[in-house]
Amino acid sequence: MSKAKTGLGLIGTGNIGRMHLVAITALRDAGLVDVEIQALCDIDEEALKTTAELFEAAQTYEDYNDLINDEKVDIVYVCTPTSKHTDIVKTAAKAKKDVFCEKPLAHSCPQAREMFAVTKDAGVRAGVGLVLRYDPFLLYSKQLIETRDFGTPVLAHIRVDQHFPIEHGYYTQWRGNHSIAGGGTLIEHSIHDIDILQWFFGDIVSVYAKVGFFSEREVEDHASLILTHRDGAVSTLDSIWHSLDRPNERRIEFFFEKGYIGVTLEAGERWIEYQTIDEAPVRIHAEQANNALLDALGVRAKNIAPEAYDALATVGTERFSALSYAFIKAIQAGRDPSPSFQDAIAVQHA
Repeated sequence: MSKAKTGLGLIGTGNIGRMHLVAITALRDAGLVDVEIQALCDIDEEALKTTAELFEAAQTYEDYNDLINDEKVDIVYVCTPTSKHTDIVKTAAKAKKDVFCEKPLAHSCPQAREMFAVTKDAGVRAGVGLVLRYDPFLLYSKQLIETRDFGTPVLAHIRVDQHFPIEHGYYTQWRGNHSIAGGGTLIEHSIHDIDILQWFFGDIVSVYAKVGFFSEREVEDHASLILTHRDGAVSTLDSIWHSLDRPNERRIEFFFEKGYIGVTLEAGERWIEYQTIDEAPVRIHAEQANNALLDALGVRAKNIAPEAYDALATVGTERFSALSYAFIKAIQAGRDPSPSFQDAIAVQHA
């Protein structure tokens, strides 16, 4: 991609679409990426108008085909309900547009594989919204494993709870509709957690799962998994959507032959605690963890300006900002982005 500024078109101006727009405009305004929000698309005319005014989009469309065919759009962000992903991604790829798609890619692995095949055949690059890979605390945990002798991975556990995302801050009616979402807390939310377990402990070779339907909605609101990794380590996952008035929380624990890493990701409170056989417990907070994020993006050594640091490290948007920074930079450099469609397929296949 040779031109200085990359034209970005985003389809789906709901909660997740706006989150990406907040992150991308912060990156642009801080001078971290050369990108323009060229076009937005949504079938909800009022939501489209409001979002376009807020983010100063040059053009709006109600038909995604029109956005994809806009000659000024180089990259297409797909932030629609899951049931729409397959057709939009395939259309964008055939139009030779690089594409970013929110997770999960599709309702099923065969659909996701078809999406990847179309992007590959078209010669376009494709990234996916597995945003926890850019969480500062998980990146710091990765650095710990690479720089200290924790020994062989033994056991991991993730417990994650979230208010049912058709209410409150995550208001989206379609997530309670199986024909649109394809599933509930497991595929729609804890696809992130399975990705992290596989990212840290390697390929998953066997799965035992139990899901529950305790509400009157069409999708599972509870899931418990036991996962066996290729090297013999075991991971467990407990994921629940609920209606309780409590902060969302994700608690992650990694046990190794010679050490332990615990990560707490709660609204307003985030930290790491780790120890090895030779070290007392150590607690890590945001400032140190953010350095791991900057290292992963290759910008720490550049002594970036305060506004650039804020764009990348502000709590609440840092994962999205880092993900889009890495994605856009990869596309502009002609590299395959990470995480990729292959990564997303590996998670759904597990």
